[in-house]
Amino acid sequence: MRNWSGYVVALLLVLLPASVSAALQLIYPVEKSWVYRSDYLILKTNDPAVNGVKITVNGIDSDIMQIGSPEYRRAFQDILIVQPVWDKGKNTLLVEGFNGTQKVQSVATEIFYNPSGDTKLIPQGFIKNTLHTDEDEKLCAHCHSKTPAPAKSGSAAGSSNCGTCHVKMLKVAYPHEPVTSLTCSYCHSSSGTPRYKVGKRDAPLCFECHADKEADIKKFTYPHGPVAAGYCEICHDPHGTEFPAFMRRPINEVCLSCHEKIAKSPHVVRSSGSEGHPLSGRKDISPKRKGKELSCASCHDPHGGVVRYFLVSRSAERMALCQFCHAK
Repeated sequence: MRNWSGYVVALLLVLLPASVSAALQLIYPVEKSWVYRSDYLILKTNDPAVNGVKITVNGIDSDIMQIGSPEYRRAFQDILIVQPVWDKGKNTLLVEGFNGTQKVQSVATEIFYNPSGDTKLIPQGFIKNTLHTDEDEKLCAHCHSKTPAPAKSGSAAGSSNCGTCHVKMLKVAYPHEPVTSLTCSYCHSSSGTPRYKVGKRDAPLCFECHADKEADIKKFTYPHGPVAAGYCEICHDPHGTEFPAFMRRPINEVCLSCHEKIAKSPHVVRSSGSEGHPLSGRKDISPKRKGKELSCASCHDPHGGVVRYFLVSRSAERMALCQFCHAK
């Protein structure tokens, strides 16, 4: 059986011919939907005769995965969970159910993978996945409790109702503290539809803990646009990432995704060789960031400032910023 964690995926459901059984059910992602995480592909055969499943992604097919043994049925019934890695955009998916070597079911689909979460990029007709509905939770209740206990500070992921499925959120270089302590219920409510929906997002939620940051931002004469609008999640992932400060990407990639022109022309000054100030690739020697990698944040406070361009020197005299590193 091939290792599906290495496959690149993304999808959109198309109708099957009338002659083919469509009992196979995609639980997650659902038909004609979009996802922003490459985590799980969950399906249910709904047919006791199906004892093998083959998955084909973008023309790359797996071997037939055996799901008919008594041991498998006791543990998972007729549900199969694999861990694909979606390809950005649309990719095709074909799932086939077998009895022995005879194909008895199939379902074909495409789903859209949108890692940025920007809804403007989603093609018309695609819906967002919502797994925690009453109908879907009944399918999962054989193995998973859907009534998590109150926040379990310091408990292990395996003993947490949330952590058993969402353990990957803990396996990043920089997890957010509420995730590491599994205090999921602080942000996610077990009531409402869908369950575990976050009632508040971005600044209204973040500032409940980060009140000191809110106080600092209020002092800025020039707050950065996303900060002024309260859009923390544009730059930061509230669960954690592989990058410091829970940045969704390395800091320069985040900055240059909006400020594209900065990367296309010499920045700030020109030397005799017509090169601008470096944006990366060197160690920062400024007092506040000494030893860190040089980045946009070496000179600019990404949340805002008391002078234009959010200069970290907090001085309108630009040479004061230069002298952080270029003392004469």
